[in-house]
Amino acid sequence: MRIRHSLVLILAAATLVTGCGSGGQEATPRMWEPDDALQRADKGLGKGVGDGRVTMRGTSFLASGLDKTLEAGGEGPYRFDIACDSEDSPRVTLVLSREGGSGERSFDVACGTVGEVTRLNFPAGAALSAHIEPAPQDDSPPAGVLSWQLLTLDPASVQGCPDALAGCPS
Repeated sequence: MRIRHSLVLILAAATLVTGCGSGGQEATPRMWEPDDALQRADKGLGKGVGDGRVTMRGTSFLASGLDKTLEAGGEGPYRFDIACDSEDSPRVTLVLSREGGSGERSFDVACGTVGEVTRLNFPAGAALSAHIEPAPQDDSPPAGVLSWQLLTLDPASVQGCPDALAGCPS
């Protein structure tokens, strides 16, 4: 009986000293992981689809930036949703411009690890260019992912500003 009791005490002490067990693992800070970040960003995008229909979707690393042409023809309105997940960059600047249009418009996109999504409505028309500059890569590439989607919406489903490109009153 004494041997079993002593063995239990020795194993318990070894667990505390080496940090094995659930308490030691929970105290270790978790590193940023691209797969986890992409899942968080995609989860945020999925929450706002509603009655919309996804027509285009993509992802990229912050180090690569974003340079996409978004086809926006047809009748109904569109919405561009973008999520950024990063521990290195607090925000990025998205520039949208319409082909043959009268200029471009910039939008701040928050980067965090909470699945925050920027949603921008605009009417159908000529294709749009969506651009985010690649992040500077000094010593090591910044950890971060961008996940985006383009949706067509029922006109009755448009919430907030109906044309982010033209600008809306605050």
